Amino acid sequence: MPLSRRVLLVFALLVASPAVAKARSAPSKDFEPDPASVKRYGPAYRYPQAGWVVLHIEGEPYERGYQHGQLMSAEIADHVNTLATARSPKAPADGWRDQRLVVNALFLRRYDKEFLEEMKGIADGAAAAGAKFDGRAIDLMDVVALNSGIEIDFLEANLEATPHGLEGTKFKEPQYPGTKKKKPAEHCSAFAATGPATADGKVVFGHITMWSLYHVRHYNVWLDVKPRRGNRVLMQSYPGGIMSGLDYYMNDAGLLVAETTIKQTRFDSNGESMVSRIRKALQYGSTIDEAVKILEKANNGVYTNEWLLADTKTNEIAMFELGTHKSRLWRSSKDEWVGGTQGFYWGCNNAKDLQVRLETVPSVEGKPANMVFAASDRDQAWLKLYDKHKGKITADFGFEAFTMAPLAAFPSCDAKFTTSAMAKDLKTWALFGPPRGRTWDPSESERTKYSDVRPLVSNDWAVLTAAVPKESAKAPVAADLKKPKVATFEAYKAEEADTLPAAWHGTVLPKSDADAWLAAAFADYEKIVALEKSLKAKATEEKADDDEKDRVAVARFEPRSRYLTAVRRLGRDVPLAETRADPKCGDWYDLASGKGMLLLADLRTQMGDEKFEEMMDAFGRANAGKEVTTAQFREHAEKACGKPLASLFDPYVTGKGRPDAHPTGYWSIFSFEKDPEKALIVYGTLKDKNAQREAAGHLARKIQRRWCNHDVPVKADTDVSEADLKGHHLLIIGRPETNAVAAKVAKGLPVTFGAASFVLRKDTYAHAGSAVVAAGENPLNPRYSVVVYAGLSAEATWQSVRRLPEEEAPLVTEALLMPAGSAPKPVIASAPQEKPATADEEKSDNR
Repeated sequence: MPLSRRVLLVFALLVASPAVAKARSAPSKDFEPDPASVKRYGPAYRYPQAGWVVLHIEGEPYERGYQHGQLMSAEIADHVNTLATARSPKAPADGWRDQRLVVNALFLRRYDKEFLEEMKGIADGAAAAGAKFDGRAIDLMDVVALNSGIEIDFLEANLEATPHGLEGTKFKEPQYPGTKKKKPAEHCSAFAATGPATADGKVVFGHITMWSLYHVRHYNVWLDVKPRRGNRVLMQSYPGGIMSGLDYYMNDAGLLVAETTIKQTRFDSNGESMVSRIRKALQYGSTIDEAVKILEKANNGVYTNEWLLADTKTNEIAMFELGTHKSRLWRSSKDEWVGGTQGFYWGCNNAKDLQVRLETVPSVEGKPANMVFAASDRDQAWLKLYDKHKGKITADFGFEAFTMAPLAAFPSCDAKFTTSAMAKDLKTWALFGPPRGRTWDPSESERTKYSDVRPLVSNDWAVLTAAVPKESAKAPVAADLKKPKVATFEAYKAEEADTLPAAWHGTVLPKSDADAWLAAAFADYEKIVALEKSLKAKATEEKADDDEKDRVAVARFEPRSRYLTAVRRLGRDVPLAETRADPKCGDWYDLASGKGMLLLADLRTQMGDEKFEEMMDAFGRANAGKEVTTAQFREHAEKACGKPLASLFDPYVTGKGRPDAHPTGYWSIFSFEKDPEKALIVYGTLKDKNAQREAAGHLARKIQRRWCNHDVPVKADTDVSEADLKGHHLLIIGRPETNAVAAKVAKGLPVTFGAASFVLRKDTYAHAGSAVVAAGENPLNPRYSVVVYAGLSAEATWQSVRRLPEEEAPLVTEALLMPAGSAPKPVIASAPQEKPATADEEKSDNR
């Protein structure tokens, strides 16, 4: 991806990456592999290039598959081992047997015969070259299971969205928790640009992937398929693959296709495999219309995606959001744009069409689901980039987009993009590895689960082509390209968590932006009430214990923190009635949804739990799947209460919330992640200097890994200026005894420190192994927060960073207590009590 001087300047400031600096323009000639690195089988060949394995196969389905198997046998065996271990770390062979059974039952007969023949060839070629799993030769079912793995990964989510008939049923007897399903990770971002967004009116098109470190090493195959019939197809793929897997394609008919996975829709067991359909779309589709028709026909709904397409013959682009039975197609030729981005489509795992989103729930009559579209951080980043470059987008845009946070989030493992001119020659810019140049090391949990997990090292940018490498009679035979290696595996124990029965039912939709708070809070507050009910049901005594109180306090703290930190970022409060959705900013949503949950909490306090839940359930069931208004809900609540509720609703809806809405004590230890570019890490030098400096480096790395991949600057307490302190979220490593800045800002924290102790909620901690992470207001500028990471020894401070949660989703808590010898515990030091309306308020309501 060529870089202009302007973009180079941006990169120098953002990433200073040597790999990017070298990739200023396309090379003067195509890459020529070392002849010794080229392995051939008939007309097929493979060779390495900048971390990629370029693999060319051609001919009839079985013969091109056989070539693939012969040339990739070692990697195919390793790939099977990896997937088997991921399925069942204790017993890989058993896990793989079960996967083969599911694939045989649900997917094997949902492939076109041509592609089954190709997979049969892959299996036979690999087996002939010595590829084995569990002591037997690789066979057809292994290869089908490899290709169906992506659909198996998402099948559970598809089934959750598929009705079973009991949605919305209200049972008389107590309900018990089910099994919590893991939230699917976000996987990729993509863009398609054309006139009027591009400088020459032609296409610029790209894709970046986030994935699991354990799996990702296999997705470095640049597969070039030249079939006897149909289009030549080039794609990012994996050993044994007939499709991409990380979903970036081009063909010699000028078609470009990429996707970003969205929340899964319903499973149709009669539909054709997605793997079969996408391969068919590229091999036999030459236009956007043809590709869309193939993708949509006989859709099984698995691996629900938002597809971006481009036809470089006409320079038309399209965005195709494909659910199971619902879909939405936007086309540049019809001047159809989202968010006013003329000439530009983007995708980042966030479904834009309401009807497709509604297919992600089995029934709107069941447990409430939040259907409000809110722009993610990556949505906002795409829009900012568009605004910056609209009408001037060139190949430089791909470099900038795919090496900046959060589009290049921490688990990003590649980047690819092309232009109309490059695609004509079947060329693309591509990078395999972390796009920002930092090695991706395994976490402790990954090393524990998988003994063979490897770091992912960033490679240089490369131009991948369809050029045939030159043959050399003098090229030596490489001994390390001959036999497969069989990986070893280590067991781990997975943890499970409970889900909760519904406190009320029904998914409601907003009539207008001013009603978005209701649709969001109706679903989100249900989770808090369901938690409280579940903990109350589990309590062995009439009075809940401290741990249960803390769990409830943390849950109640989240909407208060979301609302009030959004107010700080915006610089003002906004009445719910004045809410306006803004795809360029998420603060409107945080403010409206958090404030709306506080409104519902006040309403619940006034009505009482049972009456409130009955009212909410009645409203949800009556309006499931319907658009609702604030006035409609207020009328319903007043009818249930038997009195007007002006004093409760008006402060939130038309005013600025209750005057006792707790203007202090709302910063979370991860609030800074909403604007990480405004964060500054400061380590202490008064004592424990070395440990604190190292902990600061760990924290900077941890922030990147958690999600955003932002570079948070690190300074010593002796190097910060007054402007630094007033203009940032301050992440302080060390207690006041060891950090001069901590001593200066400690009064804004919910914890007080002695020389070698701290007090949190009236309890004193003085063990050298104890630590706390606590958030509060920056006393030098209330726009920002202070977070202190403080142990009572050098080791405890170092561990306070190491023991932070690894998950992407932020833990919304005011403090994280880490007592010596105990697990970290979220604590709300300033937890407010939900209090009933005053007598004056009740009089006002009844007037």
